[in-house]
Amino acid sequence: MPASVRRILLIILPLAAVHTWCGRAAAEPPAVQLRPVSYRELGDIVRAQRGKVVVVDVWADFCVPCKREFPNLVRLNERYAADGVVCLSVSVDDAAKHDAALAFLTKQKATFANYRLTDKPEVWQKAWNINGPPAVFVFDRAGKRAAKFDTEDENKPFTYDEVEAVVRKLIRPAP
Repeated sequence: MPASVRRILLIILPLAAVHTWCGRAAAEPPAVQLRPVSYRELGDIVRAQRGKVVVVDVWADFCVPCKREFPNLVRLNERYAADGVVCLSVSVDDAAKHDAALAFLTKQKATFANYRLTDKPEVWQKAWNINGPPAVFVFDRAGKRAAKFDTEDENKPFTYDEVEAVVRKLIRPAP
């Protein structure tokens, strides 16, 4: 092989490898993360989303109904993110369960923002007026709470169909 061809191949082959690697990297989904935050920081995060409809799903690794319904949050995000809906998951697990919660989120492919509250349960239970998870809060584009779904009424647990109905109403443009 002539030296000039070898030189060209030495230049082109590494570039082709980089191009192939970059193409693969772009096709990979974003990594799932779980960020510890305080209740106050979470409030700032939600307020920063003004102009969008925000769905906050409060869950825990120990909560069977939470984990059963969580795929619905993932589907809601997939369906409505393009319409200005922001889905956030908030784990109320303690720090010792951080890795288990992250493993669950990774298995669910929850690539949206995921947070773990660092406050004691008394703080968020009082602030949200709930006893524990599951709970879902929906905020309108102005940042006002439009709906709260929780298990306070044990005779009627909420469904994600109800959550989605509120989201659809909020993303519909006003007549």
